[in-house]
Amino acid sequence: MEKYIETWLNGLSERTKTNYLREFPTWLEFIKMSSTEQIEKRASDLASKDLTERTFFENKFRAYKEHLEKNTELGASSIKTMLRTVASFFGRNGLPLALKRGDWESTKETKVIHRFKLSNEDIRKMYGHASLRDRGLLLVLYQSGFSEVDVSALKIEDIEDIYNLAENEHYFIEKPREKTNIIQATCISYEALHDIRAMLAERQNPKEGYLFVSQTKDKGSRIDTRRINEAMKTLAEKTFEKEKAKQFKTKALRSAYNSALLKVLDAKSEIKDVMMGHKRKGARKHYDYDEETIKEAYDRAFEHLSINGIQVREDFKQLKTQLLETIGKQQHEIETLKKLFETENLKRLFHQVLDEYTREQDQAKQ
Repeated sequence: MEKYIETWLNGLSERTKTNYLREFPTWLEFIKMSSTEQIEKRASDLASKDLTERTFFENKFRAYKEHLEKNTELGASSIKTMLRTVASFFGRNGLPLALKRGDWESTKETKVIHRFKLSNEDIRKMYGHASLRDRGLLLVLYQSGFSEVDVSALKIEDIEDIYNLAENEHYFIEKPREKTNIIQATCISYEALHDIRAMLAERQNPKEGYLFVSQTKDKGSRIDTRRINEAMKTLAEKTFEKEKAKQFKTKALRSAYNSALLKVLDAKSEIKDVMMGHKRKGARKHYDYDEETIKEAYDRAFEHLSINGIQVREDFKQLKTQLLETIGKQQHEIETLKKLFETENLKRLFHQVLDEYTREQDQAKQ
Protein backbone atom coordinates (compact mmCIF):
# COMPACT_ATOMS: atom_id res chain seq x y z
CA MET A 1 0.00 0.00 0.00
CA GLU A 2 1.40 3.42 -0.94
CA LYS A 3 2.53 5.58 1.96
CA TYR A 4 0.02 8.38 1.29
CA ILE A 5 -2.82 5.85 1.30
CA GLU A 6 -1.57 4.56 4.67
CA THR A 7 -1.38 8.11 6.06
CA TRP A 8 -4.89 8.79 4.83
CA LEU A 9 -6.46 5.70 6.38
CA ASN A 10 -4.52 5.68 9.64
CA GLY A 11 -6.84 5.99 12.63
CA LEU A 12 -10.11 5.51 10.73
CA SER A 13 -12.64 2.82 11.59
CA GLU A 14 -12.52 -0.41 9.61
CA ARG A 15 -15.85 0.35 8.00
CA THR A 16 -14.71 3.79 6.84
CA LYS A 17 -11.49 2.33 5.45
CA THR A 18 -13.47 -0.24 3.50
CA ASN A 19 -15.77 2.42 2.06
CA TYR A 20 -12.91 4.72 1.07
CA LEU A 21 -10.92 1.94 -0.59
CA ARG A 22 -14.00 0.92 -2.54
CA GLU A 23 -14.70 4.46 -3.77
CA PHE A 24 -11.17 5.81 -4.36
CA PRO A 25 -10.35 3.77 -7.53
CA THR A 26 -13.06 5.68 -9.43
CA TRP A 27 -11.18 8.91 -8.72
CA LEU A 28 -7.83 7.32 -9.66
CA GLU A 29 -9.28 6.21 -12.97
CA PHE A 30 -10.56 9.72 -13.63
CA ILE A 31 -7.43 11.65 -12.58
CA LYS A 32 -4.95 9.23 -14.24
CA MET A 33 -2.41 9.75 -11.46
CA SER A 34 -1.24 7.58 -8.58
CA SER A 35 -1.80 8.69 -5.00
CA THR A 36 1.90 9.58 -4.65
CA GLU A 37 1.87 11.62 -7.85
CA GLN A 38 -1.18 13.53 -6.68
CA ILE A 39 0.27 14.46 -3.28
CA GLU A 40 3.61 15.48 -4.78
CA LYS A 41 1.91 17.62 -7.40
CA ARG A 42 -0.44 19.16 -4.83
CA ALA A 43 2.51 20.16 -2.63
CA SER A 44 4.31 21.64 -5.63
CA ASP A 45 1.22 23.46 -6.91
CA LEU A 46 0.59 25.18 -3.58
CA ALA A 47 4.08 26.71 -3.76
CA SER A 48 3.43 28.08 -7.25
CA LYS A 49 2.50 31.67 -8.04
CA ASP A 50 0.48 30.49 -11.02
CA LEU A 51 -3.21 30.50 -10.01
CA THR A 52 -4.03 27.76 -12.53
CA GLU A 53 -1.49 25.47 -10.92
CA ARG A 54 -2.54 26.38 -7.37
CA THR A 55 -6.17 25.45 -8.12
CA PHE A 56 -5.43 22.42 -10.32
CA PHE A 57 -7.01 19.84 -8.02
CA GLU A 58 -9.96 22.05 -7.05
CA ASN A 59 -10.81 22.29 -10.76
CA LYS A 60 -10.31 18.52 -11.15
CA PHE A 61 -12.62 18.00 -8.18
CA ARG A 62 -15.38 19.99 -9.93
CA ALA A 63 -14.73 18.17 -13.20
CA TYR A 64 -14.98 14.84 -11.34
CA LYS A 65 -18.38 15.82 -9.95
CA GLU A 66 -19.59 16.63 -13.47
CA HIS A 67 -18.17 13.33 -14.72
CA LEU A 68 -20.09 11.39 -12.07
CA GLU A 69 -23.30 13.25 -12.88
CA LYS A 70 -23.09 12.55 -16.60
CA ASN A 71 -21.58 9.08 -16.70
CA THR A 72 -23.01 7.19 -13.74
CA GLU A 73 -26.40 6.29 -12.30
CA LEU A 74 -25.46 7.66 -8.90
CA GLY A 75 -27.89 9.96 -7.13
CA ALA A 76 -26.99 13.33 -5.67
CA SER A 77 -26.22 11.97 -2.19
CA SER A 78 -24.05 9.15 -3.57
CA ILE A 79 -22.11 11.63 -5.70
CA LYS A 80 -21.49 13.72 -2.59
CA THR A 81 -20.19 10.60 -0.85
CA MET A 82 -17.73 9.94 -3.70
CA LEU A 83 -16.52 13.56 -3.50
CA ARG A 84 -16.09 13.26 0.26
CA THR A 85 -13.61 10.43 -0.30
CA VAL A 86 -11.44 12.60 -2.57
CA ALA A 87 -11.49 15.56 -0.18
CA SER A 88 -10.61 13.26 2.73
CA PHE A 89 -7.57 11.90 0.87
CA PHE A 90 -6.04 15.35 0.44
CA GLY A 91 -7.16 16.66 3.83
CA ARG A 92 -5.74 13.77 5.88
CA ASN A 93 -2.44 14.12 4.03
CA GLY A 94 -2.17 17.74 5.20
CA LEU A 95 -3.00 19.31 1.83
CA PRO A 96 -6.74 20.09 1.98
CA LEU A 97 -8.59 21.33 -1.08
CA ALA A 98 -9.96 24.87 -0.97
CA LEU A 99 -13.60 24.03 -1.63
CA LYS A 100 -16.84 25.98 -1.35
CA ARG A 101 -20.31 24.75 -0.58
CA GLY A 102 -21.33 24.80 -4.25
CA ASP A 103 -18.47 22.46 -5.12
CA TRP A 104 -20.20 19.71 -3.18
CA GLU A 105 -23.76 20.19 -4.40
CA SER A 106 -24.77 18.03 -7.31
CA THR A 107 -27.00 19.57 -9.98
CA LYS A 108 -28.40 16.12 -10.74
CA GLU A 109 -32.14 15.94 -10.19
CA THR A 110 -33.02 14.29 -6.92
CA LYS A 111 -36.12 12.12 -6.81
CA VAL A 112 -38.66 12.40 -4.05
CA ILE A 113 -37.93 9.72 -1.48
CA HIS A 114 -40.75 7.72 0.06
CA ARG A 115 -39.12 6.35 3.18
CA PHE A 116 -40.13 3.01 4.60
CA LYS A 117 -41.47 3.59 8.10
CA LEU A 118 -42.25 1.02 10.76
CA SER A 119 -44.86 1.47 13.46
CA ASN A 120 -44.80 -0.33 16.79
CA GLU A 121 -47.69 -2.43 15.54
CA ASP A 122 -45.69 -3.41 12.42
CA ILE A 123 -42.83 -4.61 14.58
CA ARG A 124 -45.20 -6.56 16.82
CA LYS A 125 -46.40 -8.41 13.74
CA MET A 126 -42.82 -9.09 12.63
CA TYR A 127 -42.06 -10.37 16.13
CA GLY A 128 -44.91 -12.86 15.82
CA HIS A 129 -43.25 -14.48 12.78
CA ALA A 130 -39.76 -14.66 14.29
CA SER A 131 -37.78 -17.61 15.61
CA LEU A 132 -36.31 -17.34 19.11
CA ARG A 133 -32.97 -15.99 17.89
CA ASP A 134 -34.58 -13.58 15.45
CA ARG A 135 -36.88 -12.25 18.18
CA GLY A 136 -33.80 -11.26 20.13
CA LEU A 137 -32.22 -9.72 17.05
CA LEU A 138 -35.37 -7.77 16.21
CA LEU A 139 -35.81 -6.39 19.72
CA VAL A 140 -32.17 -5.36 20.14
CA LEU A 141 -32.13 -3.61 16.76
CA TYR A 142 -35.44 -1.86 17.41
CA GLN A 143 -35.28 -1.15 21.12
CA SER A 144 -31.60 -0.19 21.49
CA GLY A 145 -30.94 1.70 18.26
CA PHE A 146 -27.79 -0.34 17.56
CA SER A 147 -27.05 -0.89 13.87
CA GLU A 148 -26.69 -4.40 12.49
CA VAL A 149 -22.87 -4.11 12.51
CA ASP A 150 -22.95 -3.15 16.20
CA VAL A 151 -25.34 -5.99 17.05
CA SER A 152 -23.13 -8.43 15.15
CA ALA A 153 -20.21 -7.48 17.42
CA LEU A 154 -22.11 -7.89 20.73
CA LYS A 155 -20.76 -10.53 23.08
CA ILE A 156 -22.39 -12.36 25.97
CA GLU A 157 -19.91 -10.85 28.41
CA ASP A 158 -20.93 -7.35 27.27
CA ILE A 159 -24.06 -7.87 29.40
CA GLU A 160 -22.65 -8.48 32.87
CA ASP A 161 -24.31 -11.23 34.92
CA ILE A 162 -26.88 -11.73 32.16
CA TYR A 163 -28.42 -14.82 33.75
CA ASN A 164 -29.15 -13.11 37.08
CA LEU A 165 -30.52 -9.74 35.97
CA ALA A 166 -33.92 -8.67 37.28
CA GLU A 167 -36.80 -9.68 35.02
CA ASN A 168 -38.27 -6.17 34.82
CA GLU A 169 -35.16 -3.99 34.47
CA HIS A 170 -33.46 -2.65 31.36
CA TYR A 171 -29.68 -3.10 31.03
CA PHE A 172 -27.65 0.07 30.49
CA ILE A 173 -24.96 -0.37 27.82
CA GLU A 174 -22.56 1.93 26.03
CA LYS A 175 -20.16 1.19 23.20
CA PRO A 176 -18.48 3.05 20.33
CA ARG A 177 -20.37 2.69 17.07
CA GLU A 178 -18.45 0.73 14.44
CA LYS A 179 -19.37 3.29 11.78
CA THR A 180 -18.20 6.47 13.53
CA ASN A 181 -16.42 5.38 16.74
CA ILE A 182 -18.75 7.76 18.63
CA ILE A 183 -20.04 6.40 21.95
CA GLN A 184 -23.68 5.33 21.97
CA ALA A 185 -25.32 4.93 25.38
CA THR A 186 -28.63 3.08 25.41
CA CYS A 187 -30.34 0.10 27.02
CA ILE A 188 -31.05 -3.53 26.20
CA SER A 189 -34.71 -3.80 27.18
CA TYR A 190 -35.96 -6.39 29.66
CA GLU A 191 -38.13 -7.74 26.83
CA ALA A 192 -35.07 -8.35 24.68
CA LEU A 193 -33.17 -9.82 27.63
CA HIS A 194 -35.99 -12.30 28.25
CA ASP A 195 -35.75 -13.64 24.69
CA ILE A 196 -31.95 -13.55 24.71
CA ARG A 197 -31.80 -15.68 27.86
CA ALA A 198 -34.23 -18.16 26.33
CA MET A 199 -32.05 -18.27 23.20
CA LEU A 200 -28.90 -18.83 25.25
CA ALA A 201 -30.62 -21.59 27.25
CA GLU A 202 -30.89 -23.54 23.98
CA ARG A 203 -27.11 -23.12 23.69
CA GLN A 204 -26.57 -24.46 27.26
CA ASN A 205 -26.15 -20.98 28.78
CA PRO A 206 -22.64 -20.09 27.59
CA LYS A 207 -20.76 -17.48 29.65
CA GLU A 208 -18.78 -15.93 26.79
CA GLY A 209 -18.66 -15.64 23.03
CA TYR A 210 -20.78 -13.77 20.51
CA LEU A 211 -24.35 -13.08 21.58
CA PHE A 212 -25.93 -13.88 18.22
CA VAL A 213 -24.56 -16.68 16.07
CA SER A 214 -25.28 -18.10 12.63
CA GLN A 215 -27.80 -20.93 12.39
CA THR A 216 -26.98 -21.94 8.81
CA LYS A 217 -23.63 -21.24 7.13
CA ASP A 218 -20.73 -21.62 9.60
CA LYS A 219 -23.26 -22.63 12.24
CA GLY A 220 -22.33 -21.38 15.70
CA SER A 221 -19.99 -18.66 14.46
CA ARG A 222 -20.55 -14.92 14.85
CA ILE A 223 -23.52 -13.76 12.78
CA ASP A 224 -22.46 -11.23 10.17
CA THR A 225 -24.42 -8.19 8.99
CA ARG A 226 -25.49 -9.92 5.80
CA ARG A 227 -27.20 -12.72 7.77
CA ILE A 228 -28.85 -10.17 10.08
CA ASN A 229 -30.23 -8.27 7.09
CA GLU A 230 -31.44 -11.51 5.52
CA ALA A 231 -33.18 -12.54 8.75
CA MET A 232 -34.96 -9.18 9.09
CA LYS A 233 -35.87 -9.14 5.39
CA THR A 234 -37.43 -12.59 5.79
CA LEU A 235 -39.56 -11.33 8.69
CA ALA A 236 -40.68 -8.37 6.58
CA GLU A 237 -41.67 -10.70 3.73
CA LYS A 238 -43.72 -12.85 6.12
CA THR A 239 -45.38 -9.81 7.65
CA PHE A 240 -46.09 -7.33 4.85
CA GLU A 241 -47.41 -7.39 1.33
CA LYS A 242 -44.84 -8.29 -1.30
CA GLU A 243 -44.39 -4.75 -2.63
CA LYS A 244 -44.02 -3.23 0.82
CA ALA A 245 -41.54 -5.91 1.86
CA LYS A 246 -39.33 -4.99 -1.12
CA GLN A 247 -38.81 -1.54 0.40
CA PHE A 248 -37.75 -2.87 3.81
CA LYS A 249 -34.22 -2.22 5.06
CA THR A 250 -32.86 -3.14 8.47
CA LYS A 251 -31.95 0.48 9.21
CA ALA A 252 -35.70 1.18 9.39
CA LEU A 253 -35.56 -0.41 12.86
CA ARG A 254 -33.00 2.16 14.03
CA SER A 255 -35.19 4.89 12.51
CA ALA A 256 -38.16 3.56 14.47
CA TYR A 257 -36.06 3.75 17.67
CA ASN A 258 -35.18 7.34 16.79
CA SER A 259 -38.89 8.13 16.33
CA ALA A 260 -39.64 6.76 19.81
CA LEU A 261 -36.95 9.02 21.28
CA LEU A 262 -38.42 12.02 19.47
CA LYS A 263 -41.74 11.39 21.22
CA VAL A 264 -40.16 12.01 24.63
CA LEU A 265 -37.03 14.10 23.86
CA ASP A 266 -36.41 17.27 21.90
CA ALA A 267 -34.87 16.72 18.46
CA LYS A 268 -31.87 18.83 19.52
CA SER A 269 -31.54 17.15 22.90
CA GLU A 270 -28.02 16.20 23.92
CA ILE A 271 -29.35 13.04 25.56
CA LYS A 272 -30.99 12.01 22.31
CA ASP A 273 -27.65 12.45 20.50
CA VAL A 274 -25.98 10.21 23.07
CA MET A 275 -28.70 7.56 22.84
CA MET A 276 -28.44 7.54 19.04
CA GLY A 277 -24.64 7.64 19.01
CA HIS A 278 -24.59 10.97 17.20
CA LYS A 279 -21.79 13.49 17.59
CA ARG A 280 -22.55 16.06 20.27
CA LYS A 281 -22.13 19.63 19.10
CA GLY A 282 -20.21 22.55 20.55
CA ALA A 283 -19.09 22.64 24.16
CA ARG A 284 -21.57 19.93 25.17
CA LYS A 285 -19.27 17.23 23.79
CA HIS A 286 -16.81 17.92 26.61
CA TYR A 287 -19.29 17.03 29.38
CA ASP A 288 -20.09 13.53 30.53
CA TYR A 289 -23.53 12.00 31.09
CA ASP A 290 -24.63 9.57 33.78
CA GLU A 291 -26.31 6.19 33.60
CA GLU A 292 -29.40 7.26 35.52
CA THR A 293 -30.16 10.08 33.06
CA ILE A 294 -30.01 7.66 30.13
CA LYS A 295 -32.15 5.06 31.90
CA GLU A 296 -34.79 7.62 32.86
CA ALA A 297 -35.03 8.82 29.25
CA TYR A 298 -35.11 5.22 28.03
CA ASP A 299 -37.95 4.33 30.42
CA ARG A 300 -40.04 7.11 28.90
CA ALA A 301 -39.22 6.09 25.34
CA PHE A 302 -39.92 2.43 26.13
CA GLU A 303 -43.62 3.22 26.40
CA HIS A 304 -43.45 3.56 22.60
CA LEU A 305 -40.99 0.69 22.01
CA SER A 306 -42.53 -2.10 24.07
CA ILE A 307 -43.75 -5.20 22.24
CA ASN A 308 -45.19 -7.24 25.13
CA GLY A 309 -44.82 -4.92 28.07
CA ILE A 310 -47.72 -2.59 27.32
CA GLN A 311 -50.27 -5.36 27.77
CA VAL A 312 -48.41 -6.69 30.79
CA ARG A 313 -48.50 -3.26 32.40
CA GLU A 314 -52.21 -2.89 31.63
CA ASP A 315 -52.89 -6.30 33.19
CA PHE A 316 -50.82 -5.26 36.20
CA LYS A 317 -52.78 -2.02 36.55
CA GLN A 318 -56.06 -3.94 36.48
CA LEU A 319 -54.75 -6.45 39.01
CA LYS A 320 -53.53 -3.62 41.23
CA THR A 321 -56.94 -1.91 41.02
CA GLN A 322 -58.73 -5.16 41.88
CA LEU A 323 -56.36 -5.81 44.76
CA LEU A 324 -56.88 -2.32 46.16
CA GLU A 325 -60.65 -2.77 45.91
CA THR A 326 -60.42 -6.11 47.74
CA ILE A 327 -58.20 -4.60 50.45
CA GLY A 328 -60.67 -1.70 50.79
CA LYS A 329 -63.59 -4.09 51.25
CA GLN A 330 -61.66 -6.13 53.79
CA GLN A 331 -60.72 -3.02 55.74
CA HIS A 332 -64.38 -1.93 55.76
CA GLU A 333 -65.44 -5.33 57.05
CA ILE A 334 -62.75 -5.20 59.72
CA GLU A 335 -63.92 -1.77 60.86
CA THR A 336 -67.53 -2.95 60.93
CA LEU A 337 -66.62 -6.03 62.98
CA LYS A 338 -64.48 -3.88 65.25
CA LYS A 339 -67.39 -1.50 65.91
CA LEU A 340 -69.73 -4.44 66.42
CA PHE A 341 -67.26 -6.01 68.82
CA GLU A 342 -66.97 -2.77 70.70
CA THR A 343 -70.76 -2.49 70.86
CA GLU A 344 -71.14 -6.04 72.21
CA ASN A 345 -68.47 -5.35 74.82
CA LEU A 346 -70.32 -2.23 75.96
CA LYS A 347 -73.55 -4.20 76.24
CA ARG A 348 -71.83 -6.92 78.24
CA LEU A 349 -70.18 -4.34 80.50
CA PHE A 350 -73.52 -2.57 81.01
CA HIS A 351 -75.24 -5.81 82.00
CA GLN A 352 -72.40 -6.68 84.36
CA VAL A 353 -72.71 -3.33 86.12
CA LEU A 354 -76.48 -3.64 86.18
CA ASP A 355 -76.31 -7.13 87.69
CA GLU A 356 -73.88 -5.99 90.38
CA TYR A 357 -76.11 -2.99 91.18
CA THR A 358 -79.18 -5.23 91.41
CA ARG A 359 -77.36 -7.63 93.77
CA GLU A 360 -76.25 -4.78 96.00
CA GLN A 361 -79.84 -3.46 96.17
CA ASP A 362 -81.18 -6.90 97.10
CA GLN A 363 -78.58 -7.30 99.83
CA ALA A 364 -79.43 -3.85 101.23
CA LYS A 365 -83.13 -4.76 101.48
CA GLN A 366 -82.31 -7.88 103.41
